[in-house]
Amino acid sequence: MKRQQLALFIGLSLSALSATTLSTTAFASQASDPQTVFNQAYQSYLAAVKADENVQQAAKLAYTSGKAVYGKSDDNTANLAINYAKAIKGYGDELYEQRFALYDEAHTILAANHGKQSIETVDALLGKANYTTSAYKAANFLEQVIGIAKTQNNPKFLADMKLEAATLLAKKFSSKKYREAKNYLEEADEYYQENLPENSLERIKADFLMASFAEGRKRYNQAIERLNRIVTVFDSNLNFDHSAELTAHSKLVGLYEKQGKSEEATKHCLAIAQMVPWKESQEQTPLYRVNPKYPVNKARFSTDGSVVMEFEVDAAGFVKNPKVLSSEGGSAFEKSAKAALEQWRYAPKFENGKPVSAISQVQLDFKINRH
Repeated sequence: MKRQQLALFIGLSLSALSATTLSTTAFASQASDPQTVFNQAYQSYLAAVKADENVQQAAKLAYTSGKAVYGKSDDNTANLAINYAKAIKGYGDELYEQRFALYDEAHTILAANHGKQSIETVDALLGKANYTTSAYKAANFLEQVIGIAKTQNNPKFLADMKLEAATLLAKKFSSKKYREAKNYLEEADEYYQENLPENSLERIKADFLMASFAEGRKRYNQAIERLNRIVTVFDSNLNFDHSAELTAHSKLVGLYEKQGKSEEATKHCLAIAQMVPWKESQEQTPLYRVNPKYPVNKARFSTDGSVVMEFEVDAAGFVKNPKVLSSEGGSAFEKSAKAALEQWRYAPKFENGKPVSAISQVQLDFKINRH
């Protein structure tokens, strides 16, 4: 049986851990020259974190100078390696390998100093799980984290680690580790619902992921229930807009449209419109879109095409009166583009606190896969 695929999940990482601190020996009063170099580097790193500027460069210098002071087997070296790994920005195999190597170095040190089942190793294990390319290894690292959490006699911490594991597996390895992610999530969610208030950060994160699993299994009503709960929590507890609330509204638009409940989607289009100002100078981003179908009569000729269209977004976020401004490839592309665009939904423009109609444009490109 083909494993179920998760719907796109916009993650909210549970472990937004701050810089790992060093032991008090880091600033010995009788400092040698290498110690002085490190002290200055570490202070620069702390300042960079506070200012959120040049953190990666500062973290690297603190790590390399600290390792020269403390050696290869000290907890401080491990903590500096973790700080450096967390500071590295960007994507790509090389950067992933670099992060993994740093977390692996830290784990080796901490496991040797405190034991493989020690709480000190959890952060490094989570890092290794996040940056390995192997689903099997990631699941193994996370299983070790859960095992350690079970020894702590702290049910909340155990639930948090299960949510962390579920989030990571769902985000990176859902096709191979769907069942493990689902089991971890359900166990964490059960604890949160029984023990935490509905406006807790953990419950909101669990609701997002539960909605994603439900959507992936086409259980749209379950997903809608979870996301509406998130919206209600923010409406009831905050007097300002939050990115998570915006995400929930956006996903609800798509879910209602998938069910053919356009009117239900409208209130969420309006909510987003009030949160995000209309930008006249750029192409508007649809909240829900249907991809245009590649014309069958063009496929055998491997023809590419594009269509630029102008259209009205009415006060409810529906697309009205689409008009072709220019096109390449022929009328078949124009017809397909128009049919798709008429199903899209947008956040309407607001003026003086009220939704109004506005004009926007979009370009739809048709490219056939030639491989």
